[in-house]
Amino acid sequence: MKDIRNNMRNLTPFEKEIKIREKLLNFMKKHPKGLTTTEIGAQTGISRKTLEKHLQLLVFENEIYMKQYGPTRVYYPNHRLHYLDFKKLKAENRTYWFDIMRNEFGAYLLIQEKRKNKGDWMTKGSILIPLKSTGAFISSLNNILKSDKLKKLSKGI
Repeated sequence: MKDIRNNMRNLTPFEKEIKIREKLLNFMKKHPKGLTTTEIGAQTGISRKTLEKHLQLLVFENEIYMKQYGPTRVYYPNHRLHYLDFKKLKAENRTYWFDIMRNEFGAYLLIQEKRKNKGDWMTKGSILIPLKSTGAFISSLNNILKSDKLKKLSKGI
């Protein structure tokens, strides 16, 4: 994986993004002790700007996690999550995944919007809620759903 650019000359920009993400995620899974951005870039040949973008997205998707030690960021594959339960909700052309998971920091509810693209699920957004805060989260959602402003917006749809 020294230089993945040679293998991607004939791909569309979107296909390149998917390929870089896949290769980076597979690379990270082989390094459970973590790597800095500089180490990842040196070993993959991915430019720093592209690498930082994809690392941020993988952290956002909870595929990897990052720990900061002073100015140094170390990225780790997210092997430490244990999935306890899973539900899926289809709404219009979107699919929402609800995962209950646990790691050494606690238990969480992960809500992700995913869409299928060429047979693969792509995460479009996610939110991670501590399980002990889900009651307050649901209460806040209910308050929003009952608000006069939302009722006025709903009438116009």
